[in-house]
Amino acid sequence: MTVRQSYLIGNFGRALFMILTVVSYNQFWLFAIIYLLSFVFQGLTQVFETPMIQAMVGSDQLGKVMTCFYTLVSVTLPLGSLAFSFLADRFDLRLFLLLFALFYAGIFLLFLASHAFKKVDELQLP
Repeated sequence: MTVRQSYLIGNFGRALFMILTVVSYNQFWLFAIIYLLSFVFQGLTQVFETPMIQAMVGSDQLGKVMTCFYTLVSVTLPLGSLAFSFLADRFDLRLFLLLFALFYAGIFLLFLASHAFKKVDELQLP
């Protein structure tokens, strides 16, 4: 299995499990279990982002790109937390989870349709 395939599975699984959380919203334990399982797929996507970036960026630019990537991640995390806490008060939880599911489904489709990741296709999992 390649890194790209694992990344696709991670995004598809996250989208699917987030949709299942919306469906199981009225059954607390089922909702909790499905919601927690969705984070397994999120973990897959996060683990494979770094090797994909490293495969696509030239070694002479890798330090700059990785520094920029982690700087942006560390800056946007608290900003995203603030923004989504604001939105969470104004949206129903089911709509909020559905929007996240659609976001991950969009990433899945975008990455599935893109042919710009040829070097990522060559990365094999051990």
